[in-house]
This record gives sequence, C-alpha cells and structure tokens, in this order.
Amino acid sequence: MKRFLLSGGTAISLMGMIVWLTHGHKPETSEPQENPFTSTSRASAHASLSGDFPTGFHAIVLGEDCVRRDAELAELAGRWMEKNPLEALDFARQLPAGEVRETFLRQLLVTWAGKDIQAALSWSDQLENEAERKYARSMLCVAFSEQSGKPDQALELALQHGAEEGGDGLLENLTMQWAARETPAALEWTCHQPAGEWRDRLMARVVFVLAKSDPFNAACHVAKEMEPGPMQNEAAISVLHQWAMSDFTAASNWAETLPAGMLRDRAMNELTGLRGPVRLND
Repeated sequence: MKRFLLSGGTAISLMGMIVWLTHGHKPETSEPQENPFTSTSRASAHASLSGDFPTGFHAIVLGEDCVRRDAELAELAGRWMEKNPLEALDFARQLPAGEVRETFLRQLLVTWAGKDIQAALSWSDQLENEAERKYARSMLCVAFSEQSGKPDQALELALQHGAEEGGDGLLENLTMQWAARETPAALEWTCHQPAGEWRDRLMARVVFVLAKSDPFNAACHVAKEMEPGPMQNEAAISVLHQWAMSDFTAASNWAETLPAGMLRDRAMNELTGLRGPVRLND
C-alpha cells in the first residue's frame, strides 16, 4: 500500500491518512460570522414581529444606511397597516417634519391604497388640515392608479373625494396617465368637460401624449378645443416640438398656417432652433 509522509517524516498508509483526516485531524474553525443585521435591525425586527411597531420604528431610524432604513421602514409599514392602519397613520402624522416622516407616511399611504382604496380615501376626507388632506388624497389616488393600472378609476375617485378643478395638479396628472394608456378614451372624456381653464389644462396633457403618435390630430385639438391664450400657445409649441422631431417638413407646413402673431413667431423660432443642429450635422 502506498505510504505518505506527514510533517516530521512520519509515514502513514492511505487508510491511515483517511482515518487521520476524518477523526484525528480537527480543521481549524473560524470565529462565528457576525449576523448581517445590525443590533438596531435585530431589535426592529423583533419589535415588529412582537407587534411593538413604535419600538421597531425607532430602532430602524437609528441606522445610518438610508437605503436599508427605507427598505426596513417599508416592511414595517406593511406589517403595521395589516394590523392597524389608523394607529400607524396617527403615529406617522405625529412624527417631526423631515425626510423620515415623509418617507414613512408615503409608504403607509401607498400600502393602504393597494389594500383598500375606499377606506383610505374616506380616512383622508376626515383630515382637518387642508394641506394634509390634499397630500394624502393625491398620494392615494396616484398609488392606486399605478398599482391597479386604472387611471380612469383613480380620476373618478379623486373627483368623488373632493379633488378640485385647478387644485394641486392631481386631476391633470391622472388624466395624463390615462392618456398614456388609453389615449382615445381620455381625449373623448376631456373634450366633454365644461369649457374653461381647467379643461385646457387637461387637454394640454392629453395632446402632449397624443402628439407622440399623431401630431397632426394633436395640433387640431389644440386649435379647436383650447381657448386662445398662453395655455393654448404652450400646448401648441409642445406639440410642434414633438412633431418636428419626427417630421420636420409637416410641422413646418402646419406652423406656416398659423395666423400672424406671437404664436406663429414662437413656432418659427422653435423650428429654427431645431433645424439649426441638423444643418450643422449635414
């Protein structure tokens, strides 16, 4: 049988080597690895699992890693909202103003929007502070729109729960989300709104989306559906810009049909600015 030498010249058979490796030789053991969770993370996890959510929150915010902190706050928000949403939101609203309060409150609202949007909006309706009420309503409706993929329903909910024409931009935002998903439906709904500044704001969002696929139709709606004035001018320039990027000649021909005045001058300046770099590259 083949024999091997150990340190010091001692010979040992192959069978002896196996016995030595499996029984006689004890490999060195390394020190226990540190748990990847910090002490604050362990404390927050234990507190959250035991239902002591406030203690868990305070343990989390002691951490210095902001990315990790926000991830742990999101997990805590999910657990807390599952058990007692009103308690969680009341706690968050009492926190000192700052990044942590805003982050945690947003996480709670987004979580509730996905679980029970009607209950969440009913809660927001009861907030006495107008700024808080608008913030909560906007956060809930936008989160519901994104999570459900139904911006038209989110828009309807926003209107049902007091979103005002020309308020905080929520209705315009949701209309634009709807147009991005279902442009014809959003356009038809917008056209049937009462004429005025609010409809013009909605129309400006819709035609911006429409111009990406059908700039001529978008330009026609700007001209026919929007009242003359600064808002119509801005919408026309945004449509013209997108149109010129895809078909410069067609955009130029349309701009030349505009009546003489400030809008036509702005349109020509916009086209000149876009055409300049093209000539330099030729």
